[in-house]
Amino acid sequence: MARPSIAWRLAAGVSASMALLWIGAASIAGMVMSAQINEAFDQSLRQGALRLLPLAVHEIQEGDEHGQDRVRGADPDQGTAYFTYYLIDPRGRVVLRTDDAPESLPPAPVAAGFSELGGKRLFSKRDPRSGFSIVLVEHTGYRRAALRAALDAVLWPLLGLIPLAAAGIWIAIQRAMRPVGRLARDISERSSHNLSPLATEGQPAELAPIADAVASLLKRLSAALDAERAFAASSAHELRTPIAGALAQTQLLAVELGDQPAGQRLKEVELSLRHLSRLSEKLLQLARLDAGFAQAQTASDLLPALRLVVRDFQPTSGTPARVTLQVCDGLVLTRRINLDAFAIAVRNLIQNALLHGAADGPVDVIAGPGQQVRVVNRGPVVPTEMLPRITEPFRRGVTSAAGTGLGLSIVRAIMDQTGGSLTLRSPASGRSDGFEAIIAWPDEPPSTP
Repeated sequence: MARPSIAWRLAAGVSASMALLWIGAASIAGMVMSAQINEAFDQSLRQGALRLLPLAVHEIQEGDEHGQDRVRGADPDQGTAYFTYYLIDPRGRVVLRTDDAPESLPPAPVAAGFSELGGKRLFSKRDPRSGFSIVLVEHTGYRRAALRAALDAVLWPLLGLIPLAAAGIWIAIQRAMRPVGRLARDISERSSHNLSPLATEGQPAELAPIADAVASLLKRLSAALDAERAFAASSAHELRTPIAGALAQTQLLAVELGDQPAGQRLKEVELSLRHLSRLSEKLLQLARLDAGFAQAQTASDLLPALRLVVRDFQPTSGTPARVTLQVCDGLVLTRRINLDAFAIAVRNLIQNALLHGAADGPVDVIAGPGQQVRVVNRGPVVPTEMLPRITEPFRRGVTSAAGTGLGLSIVRAIMDQTGGSLTLRSPASGRSDGFEAIIAWPDEPPSTP
């Protein structure tokens, strides 16, 4: 499950807060605009009444003098387009109204000033000298249309600005979080083979203490690992000469003693010294691997090294034909791997096959097809649950054969450093017994480390 990033949380939180604030501000602006529009329309009704009342009274009085009917329609051009009006005489009769005024709307009794009737806004004004009153009725929907137009002018741009502002916030946060990503990438690139100092220059104030602390930790860790590797390599190297000398003296002493009872004990000492010699050699290989020596900048042809290693085993394997090499036709085995490391990996696999396979049984080394080398022997089947564990240092299967328990772990470390893989199978492919070890790389050459 993907974890949300800090940048996403910040962008979402700031954008949501900004949107809520803008919506709140727009709501307040809408209420203010509504109040201002109502006030403006009320003022228009009041001004219309003040202007129309004397004119209408004068027109009625002129009509009375000439004997004209007082109840008649008024010219709609006399009023504004958004309201109609009624003129009421002192006895409460409608004596004048606009042509578009609804007859069903009772104009009286209407309270002086502003009022609401049937969902319409009314304004009533009485002339104290003549006793006539005028009632202005606002057309339905004018105020709502004006308020809606004003809100549209505010909200539609706001709806467009919110995504733009959110995008701007996201871009700004992404730019601000670049140092965090750069520091994370620098730390992720560090491993036991890469403990180079972190670049702490240019870090913001919040990250500078973290970068300095991690850089200091890497420096101490690098010093500790270098000391450990140097000690392991020096110890293994320095042990080789005295062990070889002790082994030679033991063999000479065994010859001198002949069949005496102490001869058997010397043979046991010789076996222990041989085991110690092999162990020191494996420890030296591990120390070199810890330094990352298996990696190579350029690709090398591995087939000559493979043939050389197999040829070295043939005279020492008991029978010249016990270790055999098969190379697939047209195989090109070229990888970015140190040739010494490749030889160590193949040598360990062949030694493991000779030690733990059937006595005098054949060991087949098969190069290809593809970018792989297989080492197959005959012998007892290794339990499936044991296969993943025997590649761990000093872990061995159920066997009485001499060994250090480091061979397969060294091979796995070499393959990990060179972008390859180690696969173990038992029984071997196409057989009912035996053990098969496969070292393989992807078809495309790995990139330069």
